[in-house]
Amino acid sequence: MKKHVLVLLILLGFGIGVWLVKENRELMILTGVMPRPQEDVRQQPIDWDKVTLGMEMWQVKAVVGPPEKRHIERATDRMTKEQWTYGDKCLHFTNGVLTSWQDG
Repeated sequence: MKKHVLVLLILLGFGIGVWLVKENRELMILTGVMPRPQEDVRQQPIDWDKVTLGMEMWQVKAVVGPPEKRHIERATDRMTKEQWTYGDKCLHFTNGVLTSWQDG
């Protein structure tokens, strides 16, 4: 009897894990846990003139798409810095707001 309960719990845990992956797929793609699907790769050139200082992350993502690489640094308890890389361009965010960028 105990063996059946153990097998049931393992299968239940596996099922919940699969469901969580499906529900959080975009988050996992953005953090680099899962690769981006081919349909998400932008075919058109990015219009960088639409990106301005003070934009929030979701606004930048809506204009230029998800970053190729992402680096997160917790500076203090109240400050999080993040760097998004698109080819040779790096965008710098502080607490979710675009503060600067660099061209490679």
